[in-house]
Amino acid sequence: MTIWNKVVSTGFGDTTQWQADGTVWANVTFSKGVKALREGALDAYDTVIVRMRFNDIINRDSLLVHDDKTYQIQSFHRDHRENIIQITAVEMVQPPTLLPNNILMDADGTVLTDADGVYLTADN
Repeated sequence: MTIWNKVVSTGFGDTTQWQADGTVWANVTFSKGVKALREGALDAYDTVIVRMRFNDIINRDSLLVHDDKTYQIQSFHRDHRENIIQITAVEMVQPPTLLPNNILMDADGTVLTDADGVYLTADN
């Protein structure tokens, strides 16, 4: 599972883009039946329960990508005692553009950085 976090670039206008901050092992199951109700899933067809080891990469605003589908976090629970994070997430119908590696793009589709995260200038 790949964890994507927001990157806000400031300049003439703030633009919010997403970058992949890491890939982690995760147990992904689809919510269904009584378990879905207990986990707070309203629509079990596009809702997943994700369990992963505790890490500092993910937060409540992160997006998750699994099997080419993008999920938005609905609930987020860190269990320090068991060293795990349990997440309920729903598949996004119109996910934002997620760019490979550290490439950033502004709202009009202009690429701002290369794959190394270096900002592009008019010269390159």
